[in-house]
Amino acid sequence: MSGFVRFVDGDWSWNSSMTRIMFDLLEDRLPDGDRKNEIVELRDNNVMMLDLRDRSQDQLVEIIANELNDYLSSRFDTDARKDFERACSELRRLAAAQHRRNQQEEGGGGWN
Repeated sequence: MSGFVRFVDGDWSWNSSMTRIMFDLLEDRLPDGDRKNEIVELRDNNVMMLDLRDRSQDQLVEIIANELNDYLSSRFDTDARKDFERACSELRRLAAAQHRRNQQEEGGGGWN
């Protein structure tokens, strides 16, 4: 089974192991509370899908965009990270674009 993440600029879909790493990152970086519990429940039940198009999801988007590289570096050796590179670069690109949109919307800049 593969995972699926929806962003305004496109969707990211990858194998379940890469998606699980993303969910592990979110669990690791989110503060304790309902949002973290939801992510853990989705992951533990193998429901590897997130819709991050809404600005209310920006905390998750920002974690993916800004912390994925460091997370991978701290947990995987260079060879393993090379295997993840294509998947991660696309995920980070989509998350960064979504985060920029969220910030523009928050600042009243619109969606251009």
